[in-house]
Amino acid sequence: MLPVIPVFLVGVASAPLLKKLIRPVVRGTVKSSVKLAMDAKRVAHEINEDLSDIAAEATAEAFAADLQDGSDVPRQTTKKARPSSAANA
Repeated sequence: MLPVIPVFLVGVASAPLLKKLIRPVVRGTVKSSVKLAMDAKRVAHEINEDLSDIAAEATAEAFAADLQDGSDVPRQTTKKARPSSAANA
């Protein structure tokens, strides 16, 4: 059991030095990960805005087409009512 003690002591003695060396590496990794996540969030937000714009344009074109067909008021689509849970019981 005597050879184990010097290895343990080397580990204990080198821990503060390794902490000083490893901390900047871990910090850089975390910083890069946070930046990547922020960039991904920004891109997702831009895509969402583009899709919202496309949906608004399509809705406007549909209403314009209804007005050109001669109807006074553009038709408005309605969602079908979902059956209540009491009716299913």
